[in-house]
Parts: sequence; C-alpha cells; structure tokens
Amino acid sequence: MFEDEHHGPSVPESNPELGFRLHWFGVGLLAVIGCGGNVSWAAGTLSVLGLVGFALLIANREVFAGSMKTLILRTAGWMLPAWFVLVTFVIGLNFPAYRGVTQGGRKWWELLPLPSMWTPVEGAYKTAGVEVLLVVSLFTATLSAMLLCKSRLVFARTWAMLVFCAAGFAVLGLAQFATHADKILWLVPLDNPQFFSTFPHPAQWSAFALLWMGAALGLLAWLVRQRGWRWLSGEGWALLISVFALGFSIAVTGDPLHLILAMLVGAVGCLVMGWQTRVERVKANRSGLAVGALAWIALGLALFGGATQIVVHHPFNEWINYAGGGTAMHERVIEDTQTMWLQRKWFGWGPGSFRVVYSFFQGSDQSRSYYAYARSDLWQSLAEHGILGTVVWWIPGLWILGRLLWQRRLATFLFAPLAGVVAIVVLSVVDFPLASPAVFFGFWLILFSLGRWSGVDQESTASNPSERRRVEKLRSQGQTLPPKPAPTAPAS
Repeated sequence: MFEDEHHGPSVPESNPELGFRLHWFGVGLLAVIGCGGNVSWAAGTLSVLGLVGFALLIANREVFAGSMKTLILRTAGWMLPAWFVLVTFVIGLNFPAYRGVTQGGRKWWELLPLPSMWTPVEGAYKTAGVEVLLVVSLFTATLSAMLLCKSRLVFARTWAMLVFCAAGFAVLGLAQFATHADKILWLVPLDNPQFFSTFPHPAQWSAFALLWMGAALGLLAWLVRQRGWRWLSGEGWALLISVFALGFSIAVTGDPLHLILAMLVGAVGCLVMGWQTRVERVKANRSGLAVGALAWIALGLALFGGATQIVVHHPFNEWINYAGGGTAMHERVIEDTQTMWLQRKWFGWGPGSFRVVYSFFQGSDQSRSYYAYARSDLWQSLAEHGILGTVVWWIPGLWILGRLLWQRRLATFLFAPLAGVVAIVVLSVVDFPLASPAVFFGFWLILFSLGRWSGVDQESTASNPSERRRVEKLRSQGQTLPPKPAPTAPAS
C-alpha cells in the first residue's frame, strides 16, 4: 500500500512509525466495532489501549530529532487539555457537587452546598474517572502523529486503512438498511431502531463518515500529485469506491445539515482534484489530462450548487432532526443547559456530570426522556468543563490552523481532510458528534496529521514527484543521466 517508489518521503517509514500506525488502526477499528465506542466494554478497552499509545510515544522518544528537553516541553504543551482535565478532576474530588442517597430501597441524587465558582467540583467519581481516562487516553494516543512521525508514508497508510475500515462498515450499514434489519449485525438488539451499521446514533455515523470521506478525497488528490495520470492504479480505485460508499451512507442516514456539509466537503475535494490534475498536466505536458481536470471541477461546482439549493430552500429549523422531541425540545434542553452552566461558568460541574446535574435544572416536563448529553458538544463542554476547559480544548486545533495559515505551507490536497475536520466543528455546535469516541479519536488523529504532514513536506529533500517522473521518463527513452559529481576531498 503506497509503496516507496510512488512516494519519495524524506525518511522511509520506520519501525516505531509502523507501531504507531498499527496502534492507531487498532484503536479506530475497536471504536467502530464497539458501537462507536459508546458501550461500556469498548470505552474501558479503548482507555487502556489509548494509554498503550502514549507508552509507545515514551518508548520511542529517541526518534525525536531535537533534544529530550525540547520533546518534554512540546509534549507538555500539546497535552495541555489532558493536564487540565486531570488536574480539575483531582481537585474536584475534594469538593463533591452531589451525592447518591438511598432510602427505602430507592436511590436518587441530591445537590450539596457548592464552593466558589472558581473551584472545580465533581460528583460521581467512578463515572467521571472512566470518562476522564477515555478522553485523555484517546487524545494522548494521537500525539505521536504530531511529535515523532517523520514520513508522509505513515499518514497515508494510516488514513487509507481507516478509510477502508469506514467504507466496509458503511457497506454493512447499507446492507442492514436494505434488509430493514432491527438488530446490529442482525444479531444484537438495540434500544434505538434508527441505528446504522454499528453506531447507535445515525447522526454520529454521518459525522464519522463525513470525517473519513474528507480524508479519502485528500488521499486521492495526493495520489494525483504523486503518480500523475496513473493515480487510479492500485489503491486509487479502492479510495474512489470508499468515497462513494461513505457519501451514500450519509445520504441514507444524514439530516439536511449532514447532506450540506457532505456536499461541501465533496465539492472541496473535487475542486482540489481538478486543480491537482491541472498542475500535473502542465508538468507532464499531457493534454489528455485537461478533460479529467474539467470533469472534477464541474463535479465540484455541481456539489457546491446542490448544497446551496438545500440551504436556500430547506427551513433552517429542520436542518437537523434532534432526537427526543424535535427542535422545540432541543431548544428547551439548550436553555436549561445554559442555566446549568451559569451556576459554574469557569470550571463547570465536572466530567460526566451532565447526566446527573441536568435533572436539577430542567425547566420543563420532558416526560420519560433521559438526557445524558446536551445535544451539543459545545454546550456539553461548557456545562461540564466551563469556559476555561472549553478554551483549553480549542487551543491545539487553533494553534495548528494558525501556524499553517501563517506559514502558508498547507499542501493543496490537504484542503479536503481539513474541510472534513471543519465540518465536525460545525456539527459540534448543534449536535454531539464528538461524544462518540470513534469520531473524537479520528478528529484529533486527522488534525494532528495535517499539522505534521505539512511540516514533513517542507523538510523532505525528495518531495518533488514531477522531477522523479521526469527522470524515469528519460531513463525509459534510453537517455543517460549525467553522473552525480564526486565529493571533493577536504582541503589539507
């Protein structure tokens, strides 16, 4: 898969990077199999497996090109969100916000007197501990992509493996949809009859498919850059089929907002493919590639036009089908979450606290509806981590994007996966895609890969595929290349 002769990295994929790649694939595959990581056994296993990834980072610290002091400082800086969650959790254990009360065989929760708004609090420490361990382990497992990887090959192969995995589960979901299956894998019953593939929430599957569809489009554009007109050879066909499978699964499961974002990500990918094809046509002086470039550009414009039509003609309040009562109920949940957040604005109520504390702040009768999530990752984060915690989680992503924009070194083909990441950010404002460990892990892995891939592109001494193909063409025509000059002897 993506052999070296088609790649030309500055440094080949090393053994540590092979270990990172297999570990990332194992985490991603397990998250998908375990209902998006939402079932208890999958969450516990992912927590342990994620810590193994951080252990791999420490064990292979010698791979880092700089000093150990620099690596320690960079690791500590990138781990700022994890440090914040761990420190506030430990402090909050000394300031419980609520407790369980059992009387007459019945158990319920009661709020306790609260300390200052500037003091972290916590409640059910077991539930909070599991969530903290899961979030921290999945986040730190992806840090090696930013800190230790030196080869584009490891990113390309990792993305391809996870794209093919996602496409396979998309086909499985479409088969279940076509047969009107009411059980996962036709065997495992589920409370939600609207599941898709192994995901209990179809909206979370749409977000997952959206993320990896952007990665697949980026890989296709990268193959055009690397192989020119031969981009469909080998993995190209499999990636193209994967894009169609993932896109079709979004059309089946997604709401209008998911369709809009899928069309926009697809439009960006197609326009990038058209631009990359045009660049390769000029370099290779092949007039036949003009048809392909125009076809990709036309398809991209058509997708962009389709997204525009949905935006213009579809009512805004019906863009997403909120679970548990529709738009009106969703708005009431958000209003009650805002009230809950205002009580603890800076540090929130602690990880995993929403499912308990929310019941004390709901201002309307929601019958038997049970809300474990705020139906918005943004408001969920504000309620549980406060303003400070939410800002801390935004810092790594904003730092990567800001650095790429400032240094202007984001390769053209990476705009498609970047569009997928931005789509998840948009969804997280009005829905809860990042509540799925599968989406959360993929989001940070792709984001860190984007930041590092561009750096590897700049460091590479063999990052000009067109020059390599020119040399291969001259050799195929029997022309002799001038020998490399011999190194001069040092002066005595």
